[in-house]
Amino acid sequence: QAASAYNPSTGLLDVESLAPPKVDVINAQPNAKSVAASAYLLPGQAVALFTHARVGGVQAIGSLSPAGVTALQAYLVNGAARSSGTTSAHVADTYGETTIPIESSVGVAKSTDYVLYSTDVISQGQLVGTLTVGLPNAINQTTQAVLPALLLAGPITLLVAALGGYWLASRALRPVRLITRAAQQISETDLSARLRLKRRDELGELAATFDHMLTRLEAAFQRQRQFTADASHELRTPLTIINLEVTRALAQRRTPEEYEQALGIIQAENLAMSRLVGDLLTLARADASPLRLHMAPVDLSDVTLEAVERLAPLACQRGVALVVEALPEVRLMGDRAALTQALVNLVENGVKYTAGVGSRVRVTTCYESTREGDVWAVARIADDGPGIAPEHLPHLFDRFYRADTARTADSQDGQDSGAVASDLARDGHGLGLAIAQWVAQAHGGVVEAQSAAGAGACFELRLPALAEAGKQKPLAEESSRGAG
Repeated sequence: QAASAYNPSTGLLDVESLAPPKVDVINAQPNAKSVAASAYLLPGQAVALFTHARVGGVQAIGSLSPAGVTALQAYLVNGAARSSGTTSAHVADTYGETTIPIESSVGVAKSTDYVLYSTDVISQGQLVGTLTVGLPNAINQTTQAVLPALLLAGPITLLVAALGGYWLASRALRPVRLITRAAQQISETDLSARLRLKRRDELGELAATFDHMLTRLEAAFQRQRQFTADASHELRTPLTIINLEVTRALAQRRTPEEYEQALGIIQAENLAMSRLVGDLLTLARADASPLRLHMAPVDLSDVTLEAVERLAPLACQRGVALVVEALPEVRLMGDRAALTQALVNLVENGVKYTAGVGSRVRVTTCYESTREGDVWAVARIADDGPGIAPEHLPHLFDRFYRADTARTADSQDGQDSGAVASDLARDGHGLGLAIAQWVAQAHGGVVEAQSAAGAGACFELRLPALAEAGKQKPLAEESSRGAG
């Protein structure tokens, strides 16, 4: 458009003719065409240089100083010719860039990078000259303006970021250091330390989990220490009785009947100690690694009847009636030997604690279903003994725990050893229920106790039944659990 403003009469470009006309905005028609389309083409610091082809003169347009004219002429002769690949001074339709000194408002020349475009000026079909238009190189200007700021602000930003990052990292890792110090202070003899980190984020959750883990470990270590102490005590008692009987028998000559009585006591204590060691070995193996159970289809009623037959002499001796109620076929997958041991312990527990108070222990088996559709094989042992106080129920299956915590051996060293042995035979060692619970858990079941002081006790061994067996048998209602 600038090239089209060539005036043949003057030989110059009449660029002022391209300026937008003044418009009376008040009187303008609503539908009048906008005059913004013919806006002045060289705004701001834009420059142009028209070089006449025949006369050889030049016309400077815009804020172009004499030095700027010289720079543009040098560009046309050298730079533009090289960029177009020709040695001719006349170069048109090419792009390029150069530095042009531009005088500021205070009269100081400032070198400015320009991007240039050269084109031919045609008038009446003849080449009359070349027009070169230049615009300030915005990229270079922006770079020159921003680079010093970046060089100054960059190190400051990095320093602030480093200091801020260090502060944030220290603050964020402070709970981790607390956890580390707490872990270093914990020993196997003192697990009472807790973090108690009151935070509602991931680290707070980690600290709470760490505290719960310490609580479980402390309880486990406490049980281990108590187990060791109780085992030592239970093993010391029969050894003390045996040593007492041997010492008394060797103190002076005795009749054959007295020797026979001493040997009988020694044999009874040896059997009790052998049973205790066997129970301890069973529990120790169960803790060390899961025992391999010989799983096979088993009728729980047959196993229950076997346990009752084995304990019938003990019940008769104690004056307790073993009442066997309905024993329908109850099929499950299990280890017959382990299930027999568990049921023997449960029935024996009922007989021992019913003797002298109650008169009978009732045994029954059945199927039961849950609301979720699971089928259980249940063996129920109920007695009419003294019952169990509510505070003892949560600890019944702890090792060496007995509702009657009296240790007769320590207080009766001077009494008749036969009486002490009788008391021990009644009290047991507190491992039978623990073994029954382990057997139930190994089979995927549970042992439950229901009782109240003075109302007898009911123990239930609940194990997963075979699916096809459960479908063939009528299922007892949930409301029947714990009946009797």
